[in-house]
This record gives sequence, structure tokens and C-alpha cells, in this order.
Amino acid sequence: MVRITGGVMLQGYTHLIRRCGLLLLMLLLAACTLAPSAAATTPSTIPTLPRSGIATYSYEVVQHFPHDSSAWTQGLVVNGADTFYESTGDYVNSSLREVRIATGEVLRKISLPTSDLYGEGIAVVGDTIFMLTWQNCRGLMFNRHNFTLLGEFSYPQANGTCAMQGWGLTYDGQYLIMSDGTDRLSFVDPQKTLDTGQLAIVRQIQVTRQGTPVPRLNELEYIHGTVWANIWYTDEIVQIDPATGEVIGTVNLAGLLTPEERFAADVLNGIAYDAEHDRLFVTGKHWPYLFEIRLIPPLAFLYDQYLPLVFG
Repeated sequence: MVRITGGVMLQGYTHLIRRCGLLLLMLLLAACTLAPSAAATTPSTIPTLPRSGIATYSYEVVQHFPHDSSAWTQGLVVNGADTFYESTGDYVNSSLREVRIATGEVLRKISLPTSDLYGEGIAVVGDTIFMLTWQNCRGLMFNRHNFTLLGEFSYPQANGTCAMQGWGLTYDGQYLIMSDGTDRLSFVDPQKTLDTGQLAIVRQIQVTRQGTPVPRLNELEYIHGTVWANIWYTDEIVQIDPATGEVIGTVNLAGLLTPEERFAADVLNGIAYDAEHDRLFVTGKHWPYLFEIRLIPPLAFLYDQYLPLVFG
């Protein structure tokens, strides 16, 4: 089993790494043996491995499960081995649910307190589910065990106007991490938010890709020290260094749905990681399936990170 630092646990690649590494080593030895001494002053015929600083992952589907295609999915959080919490949006129809992974059965469901609330991302901290709303300038807190409403918290305001929207939410073990549809991530103290009823922002970072801002950050998931964020209205999920805001990885999930399935569905939205069992799930708004996927790192990244395995 191989762990990609800041990424998802990846199994079954050790053999691939060994074979590819040995092949490259053989090519290098052949080049050294056959090349004339003057070759040391000329460019190598062996391509240089890319060093863009961004790992471009591919993916494979492990399995897929039924998903309520009427759900306008906004947030997704794994709850143990068998269920997940899901928040849905849209006015009137916004809800919080607990869903069985294997069957898609909705085990529990509550509507938001008023029909004008538009549900967004969720995160679990201890026994509390924090839930954002879109343009209502407030969030909600529920008991995770019985979905009892514990209270609300308000977003910052400027000149009497809400200063931000609520989009995606995740938890890094210390802070809630929140997206607002821009290129910004906000780190929030959950206990202070619970105690004061005010969104307690500790710090904010701008997310950039090689110096260029990355807007429309939506659904979030914290995995092994990095933040994974869906870019709204695309099939791309980017991996973000939470210390710097730099994009360090990306994966395009185009092709999960067939063209026929995509016609009746909407955008990708919903990322959940099961750390205990090393499973990564994704879905979308009105999607008929929840997918368990495995990320596959680029060969150059594998070679760079795991060359010692070649000789292990």
C-alpha cells in the first residue's frame, strides 16, 4: 500500500512503480553505455520529467451505488462504514439527510426550518453538523444523532449587506474550512461559532494555480492534510495546500456519467472521504449514482516520490 502525501491512499501501485522504475533505470544505463564521451555536453535524449508542481491525477471507478436523483446535492460527509450525511439545496426543497451508502435509501430526512433557506455545504465537528446556506447570510447547527436544530450563526456583514455567500464546507480537525464561490477559503473556529452565533473567521487564503486565482470554489473535502475543492460548473476537482492556497493537484472526472445520464443530471457536487476505510466518494446534483473512485497519480509523480521502492 502506498500513501500519496496530501492525497488519497492508493493501493496496488508498488508493482507498477518497480517495473517502470527499473525500465527507466535500464534506459539510463543503456544511454550511458552507448553514448560517446562528448554526449555529456549535449542534451540528453531521455525526456526530463515534468516539474510543474501540479500533479494531474486520473481516476478509476471502484464501484457505484444508487443515489436519489431528485437530490440537489450540496454537501456530503461519510458517517461510519455504512451511511453518509447529505445536504440538499434549492428553495423549498432544501434538506439534511442520512443515507445508506449501499442502497441509496434515505434513512432520515428533515427540511430546513423555513422554505426561504437554500441549503449548502455541511461538515461534522464532534456531535454537531454545521450547515451553510447560500444567500441567507446564516448557517445552521444540528445534533448529528437526531437532527435536532441546535442553533444558527450569522455571516459577516458590511454596511448592512451580507459580506459573503455560503458554498462548500469541510473540517480539518481544528477549523471549519469554507468556500464562498470566489477564489477564497475561510478558516473558521467551530467552537467560537457555536458559542457566539457568529461565523468566527480566523484567517483566509486566496487559492491560486501557478499564480492565477482559481474562482468558483464549491464543495470541499479535507483529505490527509490538503483540501480538495470542486470548481463549480466543471468536472474538475483541485487539491489545495491549505498553508499557501497553491493548487498542487487536479483531477478531471469527466466521463463518470454517460451522455444519456448527464442529460438528466446537473453538475458534479459532492465529495466525501472515508478515512477509516480509505474510500473516496463523489456524486452530483440530480445524479443517479454515488461513485466510489480511486485516484491514480501521474507516472512522473510516482517515480519522483517512490524511486526508493525500485530498489526495495
